[in-house]
Amino acid sequence: MIGIAATAYALAKTADTVDAWCTSLAVDEERRQTLLRNGANHFHRAEHDGLVDLGRDAISRALAAGGVEAREVDALVVCHTSPLSSMPMPYTLAGTLRKACGLSRAYALGITQQQCVSSLHALRVLDALFTRHTAWRSALVVTADMIVREEYRLVGDAGVHSDAASAILVRRDAPGRVRGLQTYNDPRVAQGVLPDSLYRTDTNYVWTLISVIRRVLKAAAVEPGELASLLPHNVNLQVWRQVVGSLSLPEDRLYDGNFGRVGHAFGSDAIINISDADVLRRPGRHLVFSSGIGGCFGGFILDSGGAP
Repeated sequence: MIGIAATAYALAKTADTVDAWCTSLAVDEERRQTLLRNGANHFHRAEHDGLVDLGRDAISRALAAGGVEAREVDALVVCHTSPLSSMPMPYTLAGTLRKACGLSRAYALGITQQQCVSSLHALRVLDALFTRHTAWRSALVVTADMIVREEYRLVGDAGVHSDAASAILVRRDAPGRVRGLQTYNDPRVAQGVLPDSLYRTDTNYVWTLISVIRRVLKAAAVEPGELASLLPHNVNLQVWRQVVGSLSLPEDRLYDGNFGRVGHAFGSDAIINISDADVLRRPGRHLVFSSGIGGCFGGFILDSGGAP
């Protein structure tokens, strides 16, 4: 399996608090309190930033962190969650970032249909491409998303969207091994964005989440107690506390610092948490997981060597 050599991200420059935002949009008090209980506190909003700006910043930081030149990159996979985080034809975000970042020899493509789990599907695609192209040594997975209308920023009562981009530098010889990668699409949750633009959590959500996590652990031959940390997507903190309990893990194994500091940055959450938890330099087996609207789930074990 391919490995992760470095990660980086770029947040939109304008930061706001959930309290102030709820007041400005006259969000009712019950919802505001539920958001706070779910860990939502701050988020980042793009004003003068654009998708290309954010993506270019994330790419340059990931390349610098991994010590790789842009001209050395063999492939670029660009992901996004919202269909509005794209460019009008005949342009593509993948092609535009390829040109803007000097990735002159990179094979560029996009994966967008798996919502916030698209970046995990990108890792699976790259694993297949690296098997086919034996001369390839490095690739980038880039995720970029922005909210275009403030009323779409809420993730129900579970969190608040944050505008951001992230990048994973994948290398054939990277020490951060990706193991047990699993994805799942729940056929019972195919609603997507509802007619009233509201988000609704399916009643089977927690059970499905835990079930897919157990599939990841089984595929990687890892017992729950061996996990050094659990890196979730930064939404619905109360559910993730249930997950930790169901796996019989100590509460401090859950990396929850970015629920309040960053918010839910779409598919970038996993990469942001890998970066901020510094797990590539912290030996152990780390569970990385995400889920998205429409019943998408996915995760893997990031094995950075050693024991917890």
